[in-house]
Amino acid sequence: GDEGTREDDLEPPANTQYTVITHNMPRPVHRTDFVTMRDKAGRDFECVLPSAMTASQDIAEASKVEAEEVVKAEEEKVVEVPPLDSFLAPLAGRCFLRNEGYWSFEVCHRKKVRQFHEEGKRASLEYSLGDFIKQESPTVTPETARTAVVSHMYDGGTQCDETKTPRNTVVEYRCGPGKENHIEKIKEVSTCAYLITFISPLLCHHPLIAPASATRAKSKVADYLFGLVGTCFYRVEGWWTYEFCFQKHLKQFHQENNVNTAEFLLGMYSGDQATDAGKEVQIDEASKDDTAYFPQLYSKGTNCDVTEEPRQVEVQFKCATDSLNVIASIKERSTCKYVLVPYTPVH
Repeated sequence: GDEGTREDDLEPPANTQYTVITHNMPRPVHRTDFVTMRDKAGRDFECVLPSAMTASQDIAEASKVEAEEVVKAEEEKVVEVPPLDSFLAPLAGRCFLRNEGYWSFEVCHRKKVRQFHEEGKRASLEYSLGDFIKQESPTVTPETARTAVVSHMYDGGTQCDETKTPRNTVVEYRCGPGKENHIEKIKEVSTCAYLITFISPLLCHHPLIAPASATRAKSKVADYLFGLVGTCFYRVEGWWTYEFCFQKHLKQFHQENNVNTAEFLLGMYSGDQATDAGKEVQIDEASKDDTAYFPQLYSKGTNCDVTEEPRQVEVQFKCATDSLNVIASIKERSTCKYVLVPYTPVH
């Protein structure tokens, strides 16, 4: 038979048994069932045979191309995620309280922040810490998911006597999986300027934050107390008031007309992160209370007149079942040596 004809040959010779159509394009790489032939002009070309092998290779190649196109489409797909602040929408119209001894603080979401002292269920002293003015809601990426924060700014509060400017507050909302919405801590970062950390599980619903919060591991007990940094606890017991500031000090004082007329330092934080990291929870077997606690030592307090040694205190942190940080008790275990028991929900 004829070795080959061109695509534009309209009528093949009468004795032709095979017609070979040539294409001005390279052989597809996936087709391996071919022979090399030569046309009338002496030019070599590859002839793919219409075999079962070629058919199966064409099917396999088509499936491969389709799969690659699906993967590419998924990679290029842009997922529309609502702004991080929008996850806080259920907090609209709600107010949250936190008691810090003498003072109580109230955050009304996207409305106002105030500080007040209450006597007989009535606020006898009150300061506005600002009205809501704006927010900062960052774009969350896989790299920033663990530290993503929504900031709400409040300004125009009660004028500050020291700075002669209105009080102002920044409320930082952070993801807190498994917790209720609550004010975690309050800090006066400069005179009449406040920073409030607000923990909300609502932010953990963000698709990028969710896996980060689920895998966040805290291997040491001390890590769970990190949220107390900058937090102070207060307790009034008759004539004395006690001030415990986490990883700082424990003070005992008596106050009249907002002036301390008597004051003793019961201890200063004497540990460090490495020391605390090596500690585990303990149980006081000599006590009827078998609740586990985490100990911290505060030493080098005011010198004791009786023992002529510095006062010191062991702080025994215990887990709270509610969302409040409170001092449950303070006892003088021996002369000028104390045990302070605070309950905290931090976890």
